[in-house]
Amino acid sequence: MDIPRRNVELAFAEVPRDWVNGDAYETTFMNALSLLFPEGEQFFVRTVKAMQDRVTDPELARAVVGFIGQEATHGREHRDFNDILVGHGYAEAPRIDRWLKGFLRRVRVVLPPKSQLAATCALEHFTAMLAEGLLRDARLRDALDESVRPLWLWHALEESEHKAVAFDVYRAAGGGYARRAAIMLLTTWVFFAVQFVVHLRLMATRGILWKPWRWARGAMRLYIYPGFFTRHLPAYLAYFAPSFHPNDRDTTALLASWREELFGEHGSMREKLAA
Repeated sequence: MDIPRRNVELAFAEVPRDWVNGDAYETTFMNALSLLFPEGEQFFVRTVKAMQDRVTDPELARAVVGFIGQEATHGREHRDFNDILVGHGYAEAPRIDRWLKGFLRRVRVVLPPKSQLAATCALEHFTAMLAEGLLRDARLRDALDESVRPLWLWHALEESEHKAVAFDVYRAAGGGYARRAAIMLLTTWVFFAVQFVVHLRLMATRGILWKPWRWARGAMRLYIYPGFFTRHLPAYLAYFAPSFHPNDRDTTALLASWREELFGEHGSMREKLAA
């Protein structure tokens, strides 16, 4: 699949404090994810670049260039969005960003480059699952305030477009199944621990941490019914099949539809593209 870099420039004006379904729990959950993206995207780019010289297939080499361009733009736009969170009262947002930067620096010291790339493959699988869920389910899209919906739809589209790039680079670099599966288990534990702690901090700032009646509805939607988060378990487990490849889930038609919807001749985000 062609992986274009779209120089999207978004302007975030008057974003409500509870921009997901008018719910503080769901909003702080998504805010926590957004806070992890800028440094996370840089980590992805570094790990792929470190193995870029192992890529001999011209088509994959072009895909790597597109992957790097897309991830760099995602990090930039989410950093702009995260600046808004400070205005919403989340003064710890910059500290979380600095902490994550230091944490990922230590990861690069401890893990060899191939294992770092395996961690990127694992995290790219997470983002691909969540992105496909957003693009397929109108209930998720409608829950997002229109002031930030373009950010998440564009990000979801491009995560789905490049979902196989890091995986294919990993295989080109000689990465095997045992390392891939083991690093997925480690990455799962670390990712959920970090996201959980960041979410708790934001909930405490929002004043709902010790008020379960304020977050029970949002937690129900994410984890029980409709279970927007937990319903991805089968797709997650598919990663552990030795024959797994990200493109096993064919999203070609879905992405063609959203490319037209967002960036086609009459696309809703066409005007967001910088010259």
